[in-house]
Amino acid sequence: MRGVFWKIYLAFMVTGLVTTLVTLVLASYYRQWSNDSVNLIAPTGGYISAAELMLQQGGEPLLLEWLLSFERHPSVNAYVFDHQGVSLTPAPEAVIRYAYSSESYQARINPVGRSEILVKAPISDASGQVYLLVVEFIHPLLVFNLPQYLAWGLLASVLLFAIWSLLLSGYLTRPVRQMQKTVRAFAQGDWKARMSPRFLRRRDELGELGREFDHMASYIERLIHDQKQLVSDVSHELRSPLARSSIALELARLDAVPEQEEHLDRIELENQRLNDMIEDLLNMARLETQQDHSHWQPVDCGQVLQQVIEDAQFEHPESIINFSSDADIHKVIGDIRLLHSAFENIVRNALLHTESGTSVDVSVRMRRGQVRIVIRDHGPGVPDDKLEDLLRPFVRAEVARQRINEGHRGFGLGLAIANRVVAHHRGRVRLLNHREGGLMVIIYLPPDL
Repeated sequence: MRGVFWKIYLAFMVTGLVTTLVTLVLASYYRQWSNDSVNLIAPTGGYISAAELMLQQGGEPLLLEWLLSFERHPSVNAYVFDHQGVSLTPAPEAVIRYAYSSESYQARINPVGRSEILVKAPISDASGQVYLLVVEFIHPLLVFNLPQYLAWGLLASVLLFAIWSLLLSGYLTRPVRQMQKTVRAFAQGDWKARMSPRFLRRRDELGELGREFDHMASYIERLIHDQKQLVSDVSHELRSPLARSSIALELARLDAVPEQEEHLDRIELENQRLNDMIEDLLNMARLETQQDHSHWQPVDCGQVLQQVIEDAQFEHPESIINFSSDADIHKVIGDIRLLHSAFENIVRNALLHTESGTSVDVSVRMRRGQVRIVIRDHGPGVPDDKLEDLLRPFVRAEVARQRINEGHRGFGLGLAIANRVVAHHRGRVRLLNHREGGLMVIIYLPPDL
């Protein structure tokens, strides 16, 4: 959001400064492009008559006194050149060049120079000797001390536009920041989060966007409520018949003959599989709707994996699981129960598919600022075009399909649930085939910094 604020702020500042510069340029050339220079040149007739009168009545001494009187006029100077081309008073180089120029008696206008307007005319004394009078109109900005004038003007412009741009940028981005805060709260599970009434009363596009967001939020809140209710209803409606079926199965065992035990065991196995599948589906549904992170805490992934490995080796004493970890592993913020379940699903899946007599390798490292967990088996692997599909529900590799008849679970939900758990913790899961054989499940989780 700060990026948008500063972009708008700088846009206003640049616009203001460019406007100031253009105004200064236009002011500099204004006299040349308008009739104002003509109005300035008009009074030179009076200066010419006065200079000639002084020269005829008092000669050069009186004319010189008259020329020195221009020192009291900061914007106008007058210079007189005698018949030998020598100025009676010190003259700037630009005035001398203009006096000696071959131009006829035409005014010269220079909007960016010291001498903004130069006018020359011949005058004569009582004996008829000809002199040259040059009247110089000094640029107004030089009269006002141009460097200081520009410095103060530019400073005032910058301060004015800075304050105005700050206020205007804040006015334009404040609603967006409020919307961002509301969206963030909604994404974190506050389904009641809505835009403020003051924001909704706006008649512009932002107000319309806020009203559309509130409408969308209400719709999503209703969907999530209905989904939670459906999960609760499904949990009750499906588990109740299974519970009754289990009781009936145990009662049937009391009167069963030995030939029926095999069939009853098969019914019990299928009931257990159905109960496990319902539990997995309910867990996935909860992950879709659970946004409350208030119970999250720092979790040491290394310790959680060690606990998962110990449980797996207790259940499968013949299994070989190699574990390695860096000493500086950062903790992650999350739900330790969900992370334990995700790691357990992946480790059990690896034990299921690794070849007999081979190991499952588990490692935890810090890579590029993230916690990187790798769980690798030494099984047949998975075709590359099927890797991404394994993270979707009810997708199984061919080897997993073959294991179902051996009594193993194989609904295709283990990796899908693990992927949902990791995504719930703002992480990601990658599946790769190891170059020496076997499947690698790589988990990236953001650390608690």
